[in-house]
Amino acid sequence: MSQAARLVDTAQIVAEFGTSKSRVSEWSSDPSSGFPPVARTEGRKQYRRHDQVAAFFAERAPKQRTLPAAVPEADQDELLNKREVSKLLGYTSTATIDAYFRDRPDYFPPPDHDGVDGPHWRRGTIVTWATSRPGKGRRGSAASAPLPEVSADGDPDELLGTAEVAALLGYGSAASFSSALSQGRIPELPKPDGTTKKEGVRGRPSNKWRRATVVAVARQRGVLPTAGEEPEDLVGAEEAARILGYKDADSFLSALGHGYLPGLDEPDRLEYRRGSAGRPRQQRWRRSRVQELASRRSSAP
Repeated sequence: MSQAARLVDTAQIVAEFGTSKSRVSEWSSDPSSGFPPVARTEGRKQYRRHDQVAAFFAERAPKQRTLPAAVPEADQDELLNKREVSKLLGYTSTATIDAYFRDRPDYFPPPDHDGVDGPHWRRGTIVTWATSRPGKGRRGSAASAPLPEVSADGDPDELLGTAEVAALLGYGSAASFSSALSQGRIPELPKPDGTTKKEGVRGRPSNKWRRATVVAVARQRGVLPTAGEEPEDLVGAEEAARILGYKDADSFLSALGHGYLPGLDEPDRLEYRRGSAGRPRQQRWRRSRVQELASRRSSAP
């Protein structure tokens, strides 16, 4: 099959272009969105032409903006909040930045300071990003510092910063953690246990949480096993696909998304990748659950 004739279903679109099933459904329901029409239907599964889908995402890729001359000449160390950054970049609201963190991990630079009044970026950070980010075409990734390795068993009273908390809670970057926190998507995490400010560095103090506080939240969210709990044998999409007889992980995820695997609707754990390769969120299921479903399917008349 030629590249132009290649067809992809929703699960494959989500995996390749880094979007979500809900966003694909939203575009599909909106005739004015420009999303490619369905080329073929098999049961509840819809296929679209890959070349048309790729062109759609290329058109949506943000074009490089020319900043006003006064911006590079202003104080590059001044800290800007999310609303001020949005205005500098010409966005109509902060929702665009939120969408970057949600749908394009590691694309937008992480905050330079994450204080009690939300994330802030140095003007120079935004200027550098705006003048060097990828333009039209397949999305790229901005360089981001890897998260540190953080032990859950260290001093429970040690204060941890944004990067350490992001690592313990399973986020792929400090930026994605900061975005989730500012949008209220981590309700289990209480207010910071303290703040610190580096000597000689202008700007607001950074938030800090006790290790014990963060570990408790990680266990509550299922990122870390409950204290005393035996490690479980968890499998990802590829192994689940093999057990259930699917061709590959994409076929398994497509069946799951269409409701064909009711016993596995909810994963037993979510794991978040680091870096820019692979799916942003990995679902894990207990091997026993998958094997039980496979047994039921094989014994069904």
